[in-house]
Amino acid sequence: MPVERLTTLPDGTTLEVDLVIVGAGACGLTLAREMSGHGVKVLLLESGDRHESPAYESLNAVEVDPDTWTASTRALRATYHSALTQHWTAEIQQFGVRCRGLGGSTIAWAGKSAPFDAVDFQHRDWVPHSGWPVGYADLMPFVDRAAAVLNLGPHANGDQLWADAGQTAPDRSIPTDLLRPFYWQFARGRVDATDVMRLGAEFLAADPADIRVLTNATVTRVLTDAQGGRFQGLDVADLDGHRVHVRARACVLAASAIENARLLLVSDDAHKAGLGNRHDLVGRYLTDHPVAELGRFNAADAARIERHFGFISLRTGGRSHMYSQGLALSPALQRAENLPNGAVFFMEDRAPDDPISALSRLLSGRSPNRRGDLASIAQSPGPILRGIGLKLMQSDRFPEGLRRRVADLAVRLAPNTVASTFRYRGVPHKLTGARFEGITEQIPDPANRVRLSSRRDALGVPLPLVRWQVGLPERRALMRQGQLVQQAFSDAGLPVPALRDWIKNATPEAAQLTDLGHPMGTTRMSDTPTQGVVNADARLHDVAGLYVAGGSVMPTSGHANPTLMMLALTIRLADHLKSRLFQR
Repeated sequence: MPVERLTTLPDGTTLEVDLVIVGAGACGLTLAREMSGHGVKVLLLESGDRHESPAYESLNAVEVDPDTWTASTRALRATYHSALTQHWTAEIQQFGVRCRGLGGSTIAWAGKSAPFDAVDFQHRDWVPHSGWPVGYADLMPFVDRAAAVLNLGPHANGDQLWADAGQTAPDRSIPTDLLRPFYWQFARGRVDATDVMRLGAEFLAADPADIRVLTNATVTRVLTDAQGGRFQGLDVADLDGHRVHVRARACVLAASAIENARLLLVSDDAHKAGLGNRHDLVGRYLTDHPVAELGRFNAADAARIERHFGFISLRTGGRSHMYSQGLALSPALQRAENLPNGAVFFMEDRAPDDPISALSRLLSGRSPNRRGDLASIAQSPGPILRGIGLKLMQSDRFPEGLRRRVADLAVRLAPNTVASTFRYRGVPHKLTGARFEGITEQIPDPANRVRLSSRRDALGVPLPLVRWQVGLPERRALMRQGQLVQQAFSDAGLPVPALRDWIKNATPEAAQLTDLGHPMGTTRMSDTPTQGVVNADARLHDVAGLYVAGGSVMPTSGHANPTLMMLALTIRLADHLKSRLFQR
């Protein structure tokens, strides 16, 4: 498989292919692999290089409206997102978490995956602009195929997971008509069994010979015929000033909910409002997953919470899979109380003197208290040594077969430890206490949107300007989650959490919320062009040959991490392209 940098091509080169894919993140790479072997000449364009770098990170700049964040929520999201990312900063990416390089955001993700619920696809009177043009039953076969791509185990269904794992489900005595068990999985790597799945590395290891990959290749404009009704090509540039042109029968934009909308808006040759934007819908209905801390458990109860809501492993098909437990709002409760979908999950707390965090601050030169951080490291050498041991196991000198056996055994015997390791990028932390956080579906709002800034990036393309606000219904839903957990735990004899003040005081407007880096909805799928940007086949309603993949096509967000559903929709799109556009 040829992987080239745009810089190596003569300036002004024109490339002619059957299908061009914009973006080598989870969706772009999956689409390319699905199209491989079907006689289609595919070109995959990645704005970044094989790996992230500060130069490409500058292209991820996003501006936001002045009232998007307060000083406290700005600090919250900086803390929330910086643990997994290498170059991300809250100052550059004022909304979202994007990575430029092969693998896209899976360079930095924690691998957390779950399918959407059946209710997420339905029209709900209490959720404006809800309802998908495709149904749950139609998509589940593609969800199964996407789960195989992500190396996931069977979808968990209530407490049946415990029986399948040969274990006894904890007696939680929580009414399932209010809060039902919900399970997330972690996508484990095939290339590196000690890490979550990094789709860039997986793609390179698969080496699909008939896919051409061009890195350092940023699309600056989408080209159509004079009427704007048929896709024709792309203008592509790199940071060194080289420019090439791509001509193709079809194009799939798979560059994130922010970038997909931005590219359509800047491509205004035929229509001044941008491609696919006759009804002023491109960039609108931006959603994410608002998340907030709801309460905490004292240190004495942390171990009991872990026993009831920690991680469990299931061995099937010769592999061990990790499942994270939580509680989700039942469909009956959502309907009865007019709530958007949502769930709570349980997390361990890092100790203030966590030695790994202290070491990170010292190595980055950002320690406000060098003496205190040095003392934390000296007093807790165990986590440091375990972290070094894990890194050694990840090295090329550690035999691959042994590494896989050790990693699989760890998942089976100590899933909580492995999950913590995945969450913190391969180093164990000193932890104390527990908390629970709530995540909610965001109600689609056309006022939440991506539009174009007056500022431009290094390639002369206007920056995306985001307006993202969380409404009172979502805030009330998060408050209700906290109240339900406290009451249900009290009734069941479980440790009772101390709720955050904004819940105790019934002031949801005071909740400290942040995004989860899950932008969706900006090119939403719909039956008609007056309701959305793409049709049920993910093709722009009014531009033949131009398709969109990723979270931007999803009309509603559910509460589940979206990667699994994004890949399911991408695989469905690949089948459509193979059967309708490129049938041989």
